[in-house]
Amino acid sequence: MQNHISRRSFLTLAATTTGTFILAACAAPAAQPQAGQSSAAAPSTDAGTIRLGVWADPDQVPFFDEWVKPFKEQGKEVNIEYVDWTTYWTKLPTQFSAGTAADVIEMSNYTLQFGPQGVLADLHPFMDVDADIKMDNYVATPFEKFDYEGKLISFPMCLTIQMLGYNKKIFDDAGLAYPDNTWKWQDMVDTAIKLTKDANGNGPNDANFDVANVIQWGVEMSLDEESGWSALVFQNGAEYWKNDYTEPNFTDPVVVEAFQFLADMINKYKVAPSPAAQAKFSGSAFQAGQAAMCRQGTYMLLPYIKNITSFDWDVTVPPQGKTRGVMADGIGWSMSNTSAIKDDAWSLIKYFNTDGQPYMGEAKFGIPILKSAFDSFASPPPANVGSLNEEFDYGHRWPTYANQQQVDDFIGQKTTQIFDGQAAPADALAEIQDFVAPLVKS
Repeated sequence: MQNHISRRSFLTLAATTTGTFILAACAAPAAQPQAGQSSAAAPSTDAGTIRLGVWADPDQVPFFDEWVKPFKEQGKEVNIEYVDWTTYWTKLPTQFSAGTAADVIEMSNYTLQFGPQGVLADLHPFMDVDADIKMDNYVATPFEKFDYEGKLISFPMCLTIQMLGYNKKIFDDAGLAYPDNTWKWQDMVDTAIKLTKDANGNGPNDANFDVANVIQWGVEMSLDEESGWSALVFQNGAEYWKNDYTEPNFTDPVVVEAFQFLADMINKYKVAPSPAAQAKFSGSAFQAGQAAMCRQGTYMLLPYIKNITSFDWDVTVPPQGKTRGVMADGIGWSMSNTSAIKDDAWSLIKYFNTDGQPYMGEAKFGIPILKSAFDSFASPPPANVGSLNEEFDYGHRWPTYANQQQVDDFIGQKTTQIFDGQAAPADALAEIQDFVAPLVKS
């Protein structure tokens, strides 16, 4: 995801994977055991050791090691198997096919593609008999995307919503008021124009402005689905899927208008870096101190806190369009149907989603899905991080549909062309519409 990119980039990095490898490599459907039962055993390092599979960058390893410590102090053994994002999704289907997947598996927006294969255990039987799990205690939105034909095949662990970050020094030097929750799209554009400067001190409205040599961008816009264009579509009063995600709606004029706005930030107003320009900063102009604002996902809080040392910064909710709207996304924990220690595996999933929630919030790794643990995330830094909780009132779930990786791969390619100025939004969105329509119906 930048430092945290492997954890959150379900669309941006989907372009590095194929669209069909999960379905091709998974095993045939298996029976869903009830709590306390088991099917073919997956190997453990030692008898009774819970194998935990996660994707992680090297700097994320200490987080997971610390997260499981209290659980291990209860006398349980956990062996964490760390791999990078790309290896994870290449390796996992093979493990499912061989019956060697970890007992507890970190899952993303690709989860429902495993549903028809029967390789993930239904967690409802465990939850239904566990008095400590009460659904009213959790934010409900992320659970929807992990439901497969009435089976809960992953328990959400956290939420990702969006934020508008701002460099307080840049605003102070320019004598401008900080952004707040009254801002609308045009406020962001107007302020970004004032704060964008090239190497000669020219701004976007100056005749000699050199967009190839910008040293300070007005705003860094997230350009992926999770934290970028999806929320703008919602804020413009539209949905880009219809009929329970079986019909694309990308050619709706209101959807096109939202994409046009984001493309204009880059190519017309010239206040936000293109995908190519972002690459100069390892993906984060704001973190490098070369963007006055960033419209990003909350997954960037942790790398910002760790890496920004040269300036003060804070956050507020993203500017609104015609209405409010954000993507309220979440990753989750699944249980392998081949685990021989399902009750132990459930105890680890339960820990992550009960007693382990405050630690995740304190570390700013994610927003706790357990409502009572939100205060752990809301404590500074940054100073106003707690204000983001209002987004729970207007958050949208992540869309799930057939052939998700193949669909996401194509969408990612075409939207990148839009933002790099290689394709008009209306034309690229029409291509998306035509390509994905038969795939999501199959």
